[in-house]
Amino acid sequence: MTFKKINLIGMFFLLLLVSACSSETISFEDESLEEVVLEELGMESEDVTEENLATIDSLDADNSNITNLEGIQSLQTLESLNLAGNEIEDLSPLSSLDQLENVHLGTVYITADENDTNWQTIEELEEQGLELDASVRLSFDEHEGPSEGVFYQVEEGDRTAYLLGSIHAGDEDLYPLHEDIETAFDSADHLAVEIDISDINEIESSQTIMQQGMYMDGSALSDQISEESYEEIVAYLSAFGIPEQMIDQFKPWFVSMMLAEVAMDQTNFTAEYGIDMYFMDKANEEDMPITSLESLEKQIEFLSSSPEEEQVDSLEATIAELDNYGEELTQMMRLWRSGNEEVFTELRNFDDGYDQIAMDERDLDMADQIEDFLTEPSNDEETYFIVVGALHLVGDESIVGLLEERGYDVVDGISN
Repeated sequence: MTFKKINLIGMFFLLLLVSACSSETISFEDESLEEVVLEELGMESEDVTEENLATIDSLDADNSNITNLEGIQSLQTLESLNLAGNEIEDLSPLSSLDQLENVHLGTVYITADENDTNWQTIEELEEQGLELDASVRLSFDEHEGPSEGVFYQVEEGDRTAYLLGSIHAGDEDLYPLHEDIETAFDSADHLAVEIDISDINEIESSQTIMQQGMYMDGSALSDQISEESYEEIVAYLSAFGIPEQMIDQFKPWFVSMMLAEVAMDQTNFTAEYGIDMYFMDKANEEDMPITSLESLEKQIEFLSSSPEEEQVDSLEATIAELDNYGEELTQMMRLWRSGNEEVFTELRNFDDGYDQIAMDERDLDMADQIEDFLTEPSNDEETYFIVVGALHLVGDESIVGLLEERGYDVVDGISN
């Protein structure tokens, strides 16, 4: 993924709850939640009325051992809620708090369980315009059997295109791939990837990255982020031989990339085991033509042109996940192996800022090229095997969504 942040990602909430009638004893399913509410009121449960509950506009319930929010619906005047440090199983009761303005959820675990409503609740709160603060963690069971990935097939006349959503780093546990994926590749005449790295001039590309990744106007990283974050970055990168004077010249997006690269070096995951690299190696062995759907310059532009505020937010999220980087990659690999398109779609839809807009634009460009593959005049049967980041293939504005909108029949590439 560009998986940014698969590097993953941030979301949020906090809440507490109480339920009471003017003359009835309040009752919560979660005793810890009830304790927090009573402490906020400074009252005993038998004395609490609806009028008392209506005085609570802010509730700090961090690290309170709360697991169940049922009853928080009674706090209809609640505007600010902090639920960080709790393990909430169901966030849906928050949707009924009409006055809520900001929620801090701390860490939210997302699973592949079809009955997990947390994604939907988070989306609902975002649509209501709430200020949400949360760190999303993936939590998936190990996938049994060959990796399925996100895999589609589309045909037009005598042309066929297979679309495989990639994960750009991994380990040997990613393999073997499902036989339908391997069979599709074996039938292909062309491989298309985001960027064919074998066709890149490393010296020129390094110069381009450094030019776009460094401040040229006298600005400094230390002026853009908090002192605490800056010191943490310097401590982390200087341990790997990168001097502070150099670090301070880099823009936030470039520092995020550096931190992720260094963090991955401390794990068992490498780009050599990534899905795109796997198929590029196979194509080179078979002398199969490789086409780049994008240029390195375009990808650098995508990374470097985002508003500085969003670059800083992304950098802060990267810093927060450094200690868990290996675990996050493990969970992402499990997700990819399972081929759970619904969860990938939720991940894509979660970001509605500049990154989402830029991804939509990139997908439009790549969809145009793939349509050209399918419609270019020729008397020959041609099969294209196309490998792009998994998030580029899920959602309404993705490559798949755009092709379907144009009338193409895109089907699951894995046979049942």
